[in-house]
Amino acid sequence: MASSRVGQWRSSAWVVSTCLLLALLTCTLRCSECVTLSNIILILTDDQDVEMGGMTPMKKTKELIGDAGVTFSNAFTATPLCCPSRSSIITGKYPHNHLVRNNSISGNCSSTAWQKEAEPFAFPVYLNKMSYQTFYGGKYLNQYGSKDAGGVDHVPPGWDQWHALVGNSKYYNYTLSVNGKEEKHGDNYEKDYLTDLVFNRSLHFLEERSPNHPFFMMLCPPSPHSPWTAAPQYQQSFSDVKAPRNGSFNMPGKDKHWLLRQPANPMPNSSIEYLDNAYRRRWQTLLSVDDMVEQLIKKLDSIKELNNTYIFYTSDHGYHTGQFSLPIDKRQLYEFDIRIPLLVRGPGIKPKQTLQSPVLNIDLSMTILDIAGVNLSTVNMDGQSFLTCVCDIFFNAVSPVLMYFFLQYLPQCKNIIYEILACLLRISSVRLIMSLGFPVGVEANEMVDKLPKQYIYSCSLICS
Repeated sequence: MASSRVGQWRSSAWVVSTCLLLALLTCTLRCSECVTLSNIILILTDDQDVEMGGMTPMKKTKELIGDAGVTFSNAFTATPLCCPSRSSIITGKYPHNHLVRNNSISGNCSSTAWQKEAEPFAFPVYLNKMSYQTFYGGKYLNQYGSKDAGGVDHVPPGWDQWHALVGNSKYYNYTLSVNGKEEKHGDNYEKDYLTDLVFNRSLHFLEERSPNHPFFMMLCPPSPHSPWTAAPQYQQSFSDVKAPRNGSFNMPGKDKHWLLRQPANPMPNSSIEYLDNAYRRRWQTLLSVDDMVEQLIKKLDSIKELNNTYIFYTSDHGYHTGQFSLPIDKRQLYEFDIRIPLLVRGPGIKPKQTLQSPVLNIDLSMTILDIAGVNLSTVNMDGQSFLTCVCDIFFNAVSPVLMYFFLQYLPQCKNIIYEILACLLRISSVRLIMSLGFPVGVEANEMVDKLPKQYIYSCSLICS
């Protein structure tokens, strides 16, 4: 009798154990499927600010991404310059680690050294290993495709479909590298307008992809970068709009950093007219991006992929139009140049959220890899994922973030005795610009080791 009971117990235990194991495997497979099969789209604009009203033209984007998900009110770039910032997004690293200092080949922008040392460890490589089908369209890095950068033959690893702009942002009369082959374009709106072309190529990718694997698309239109060439239907839009006159607009910077002491103040009328025109034209170019977002979401909905797709909308850095009498540009360590838009929608993200959590553009790579199910402990990046796996929602904790370096200096700086390390210290509402002099031979990361780690920094190497 006893042995019979033991046998029954063992049999029951085996059944229960088997059921539990099957349930665990089923749960694991389902969790893995829901992570690895989520599609991801990153839309990256060029020079789009937040502080100067740069999101005002983006009504559809704010409704279809921001209102459908989360808008980050404290998103920043690690550096307010195109090539170093985009390099940070691609690698998930601060500039002192990816070593892109400016927009030139000598500054490591898309150099052969960058191609050997950074690109093999960029986030699309990890996505490709996770069986993601990958597409890139639009501006990559400022020196990409140049002779000194290997020409159009070079296609960075990790990309299945590569439709990258050669050089800096243009709207017409540009060259693309299409999977390593040169493709020249003219000035026909229907065929050549780059924002529309990027969108149309992405549609073709969606139609041709395999439905058995997830996809990642990175769409990088030139807007609103100069030369600010709007689509024909938008060239008369915002005719009465002028750059904002509030805050530091046309204010003297005589008590500020030496860069801000240079501009004439007040600005001449010709400068104000020029920046107002640039401001309007920037907005005009963004209307085509807004259309792209709307049509892309309609396409995703029509192929029943919208509810399984994370969509990120952001910019490489901000911009200024007349602040401290600086007519137009970026490169400054003030709010207007370092704040960026960041809107995200996707599975598990509650709609109509506005989060104050500080995030950086270096966090995008790790977040994307987190969504794709990559083991983040195997990834050597500086950024942090802002996707909480357990809750499947974005975090909302206010914690210090090292904003860190803007490494840019000019060739003529080589022989100077001292360089200036300008650091933006940001703690809540407290703002301070610090300038620290140090010998040229001192490594930048050695200086950072001496800075208080409990603070939030954005720094720049410049010539004095």
